[in-house]
Amino acid sequence: MNRLSLLSLVSLLAACDGQAPKQSFLSPTPPATYTLSGVVSEMTPTGPEAIQGAIVSQRNSVKAIALTHADGRYRMSGLSAQRQTVSVTMPGFITETTAVTMTGDTQLDVRLERMASHILSGMVFEKTATGQVPVEGVEIYCDSCGSPDGHTFTSSDANGFYSFSWAQNGVHPLLVWKDGYDVID
Repeated sequence: MNRLSLLSLVSLLAACDGQAPKQSFLSPTPPATYTLSGVVSEMTPTGPEAIQGAIVSQRNSVKAIALTHADGRYRMSGLSAQRQTVSVTMPGFITETTAVTMTGDTQLDVRLERMASHILSGMVFEKTATGQVPVEGVEIYCDSCGSPDGHTFTSSDANGFYSFSWAQNGVHPLLVWKDGYDVID
């Protein structure tokens, strides 16, 4: 409608009951929000096992984050009615990312898989005129070895051997030192 016809309609309505038209202002209703909840677990030889301490987050949001409890349960409230991208992370596990369309409170159970781990081992030796001689007590540090969190130290044994029981596939720089020795590649 153009402005003139809207004014005519208001005048016509006012004339019908003899009173001036009442204006009403509707306050906008807040957008609906929903709760996302569920259980994070891993499959073990004896069946599913809850994962405590996993981080469940709505991608690109610092507000929508939950931490799983001892029973693997989490809960995130206040999510808008739209498609959400949810990530579940835990050191030592492969991150799981899932898209969820929120049309009401939603349950999302997530099963994580452990990252493959390998043993990283070797021998520390000293070159002498008669050949290689194992060196005991050499300190070795690997930033990305050891438990899923990394930052692991070990020492070479009497045969010069060392081992890190948890390492991902790839290159792992090692820091090696012992008083009285220089490291040579």
